Amino acid sequence: MTEVGARDRWIMAGLVTLGLFTVIAGVLTGRSSINYVLGRDAREAALAWSGKIDAQLRSPQSDAADSATPDIQALNATALDELAAGSQEAITLPARSSFSGDGFALIDGFNRLTRGWFLSNLDEKSGEYVSQMDGFAVMTPKGQALAVGGGLSPDALSDILESGAGTALAKAVRDDTVELADISGEDNLRMAFVPVTQDGKISRVYAFAVDQTAAASITSMALTVATLTTSLLIVMGFSVPAAIASRRIRERWHAEDRIHFLALHDSLTGLPNRVQFRQHLDRAVARAKRHGNIVAVFCLDLDRFKQVNDTLGHATGDALLEEVAARLKENIREVDLVGRLGGDEFAVVAEEIETPEDAMRLARRLCNALGAGYQVNGHEVTTSASIGIALGPLDTEPNDALLKNADLALYRAKEDGRNTFRFFEPAMDAALQKRRRLENDLRSALRKNQLYLDYQPQFDLESGKLTGYEALVRWWHPSEGEIPPTTFVPIAEETGLIVPLGEWILKTACAYATTWPLDTKLAVNLSPAQFKTQDVYSLVRRVLAETGLEPDRLELEITEGIILQNTESVIDTLTRLDQLGVSIAMDDFGTGYSSLSYLTRFPVKKIKIDRSFIDTLGTSPQTSAIVSSIVGLGQSLHVTITAEGVETEGQAAMLRKWGCDQVQGYYYGRPEAEISENDEDDTPLDAPPPLDRPLVA
Repeated sequence: MTEVGARDRWIMAGLVTLGLFTVIAGVLTGRSSINYVLGRDAREAALAWSGKIDAQLRSPQSDAADSATPDIQALNATALDELAAGSQEAITLPARSSFSGDGFALIDGFNRLTRGWFLSNLDEKSGEYVSQMDGFAVMTPKGQALAVGGGLSPDALSDILESGAGTALAKAVRDDTVELADISGEDNLRMAFVPVTQDGKISRVYAFAVDQTAAASITSMALTVATLTTSLLIVMGFSVPAAIASRRIRERWHAEDRIHFLALHDSLTGLPNRVQFRQHLDRAVARAKRHGNIVAVFCLDLDRFKQVNDTLGHATGDALLEEVAARLKENIREVDLVGRLGGDEFAVVAEEIETPEDAMRLARRLCNALGAGYQVNGHEVTTSASIGIALGPLDTEPNDALLKNADLALYRAKEDGRNTFRFFEPAMDAALQKRRRLENDLRSALRKNQLYLDYQPQFDLESGKLTGYEALVRWWHPSEGEIPPTTFVPIAEETGLIVPLGEWILKTACAYATTWPLDTKLAVNLSPAQFKTQDVYSLVRRVLAETGLEPDRLELEITEGIILQNTESVIDTLTRLDQLGVSIAMDDFGTGYSSLSYLTRFPVKKIKIDRSFIDTLGTSPQTSAIVSSIVGLGQSLHVTITAEGVETEGQAAMLRKWGCDQVQGYYYGRPEAEISENDEDDTPLDAPPPLDRPLVA
């Protein structure tokens, strides 16, 4: 019962109390109903017998006398003869009596309401009564016996009247009703008094000794039924709350077990979660120190798992994670533990490792198992895993350092091409600390005016005329010097700093472009991360309105990686920008996830060939074929083709021969922070001057 709540206890107490009341009410109601039925039967029988006795008095020798009616023994012949002589006049017997005065008002009223169905109304015409006549007497209204019959003697009648039945006689005469009286010392005998009205007054009273012995069996059976019924109610009264309590206890235990399980396990894969994994890691390190063994911690991350979620949906991604978890459990040893730390990141604690080669073999087995194809939700999915390994125990560092070191090694494995594994090296920690410092310094640079823009010119290849500039962000670090964009832009994208950085680049470049000739365009790069976190269309429209730059002078460069996002949303944004008058250029074409279908779906007006193709132009036949094909594709689609990274006359000549439209690169002009009026000075600045205002207010 300690497991049952207060509400449950109240319910159980209420049901038990109801059961006890039901028992009491059943017993009382059953006994009362039996007494009511017996009393009614006695009254109805007395009325029927009165008619027969009266008929016998009227015609003692006629057929009206019933053989079942006892002979009449006169006690006062003269008075009896007078009654017989006056019996020719009409008489009246009491109507069917009400039982309200006997304490049966409720039962009698309900029985009358149901027209006798409640207690099976007796048919007095059939003459079938449970009660039997043991004897009778004809009496005056004052109680003087005139005649007796059957087993009722004058002395017995006198004793009965003196023992209390006289009261019932007086009431019958006064109220003109059939009245019953119990006979002292006789359990199954009762007296019934039936007054006879003649000529407007009570002329005589018929008294009957009613034998109800036959009713004893009925009473016993009725009480047995009542007892069984109430016993059943008692059982139900206890069993129902007990069943409720038992069910609630089981449900509570199940809920507690479920809560405990979810507290230590991943809800999707059922693997141990980060909490249980760390608890196991602590125990494993303690065992390794005690026995002098090596413990290895593996951090695993699925390669390009985000693409599965973005292209096939999160349901398929979840199903893939479940399959990965199953393969991990199949390929680890019995002494190892695999857990899911979150997202697509898993971890393994491997004990009883004797040499690093043992950890290497396990890592290779896991890579091979996870690199095999998957059939998930009707899709064939191919992925792989990168693994970082850290060996312990560590003497001076906490056990969490093993997880951190394994994660650093995982990061190196991804940098080195994915689908491989790497062991932790101290230099990795130094690289991580440097990256964290750069992240903090980049946040500071957005406030301290340490970022600036360079502008690289773009030229028409045929005429040599300047067509525009591409804005390129630069970072002059106070202690590290120049930080290349390839270093800090990915950090900005991962940390969300790309949003304020991208907005500043667009606003600063557009404001500067308003000082250029009207036929000179401005190209600004947009990061795929900007399309995820902000409304690019609203941003561009607002900046154009604030700076006053004409939309047809702005060119926004996107990369092919943007197609991995919500394509319909991106297409809608680019279409609205195109309708606004802004040009869209596909930057670094050929290096990402190139799909010719997107050239027709996206409102692309320019394709920029990546510099990696231009670098080997003229020395690699394959590169030349690719570049010439891209130029031909642009001509067929009627889009402008721009080659990036042109640094030699030979490269420019080949591009001119194939019909390339525009070029940019060191051969034509280096990026500069300030644009000279004659565009002749292309010498890069050794130390770019800082801007005269902070980037972020």
